[in-house]
Amino acid sequence: MNELGAVIAWRLAFLERELDRMGGAADDAEHELRLSPTDTAASRRLEAIYALAGKTWAEIQELRVRQPGRYAVIHYDHHADAAAGRAWRQALG
Repeated sequence: MNELGAVIAWRLAFLERELDRMGGAADDAEHELRLSPTDTAASRRLEAIYALAGKTWAEIQELRVRQPGRYAVIHYDHHADAAAGRAWRQALG
């Protein structure tokens, strides 16, 4: 893999992890909104997460097309990233 391919692969890995984390944040925000449907702050939070996730998804798709010698599909292995996920949750407190 050349240098550009390595940069794209690292960027994809980061974006895919962040997209997965956004899914968890969206679940939490949806739960908050169900508990208090009139909470405008919860509604705005959920809208912001969806907007950011949409932009992240579009960027992932663009990078997949540009990645040399790879398939233009998403494959994120949750089990391979379990240690990073635990560390991230511990950092949040």
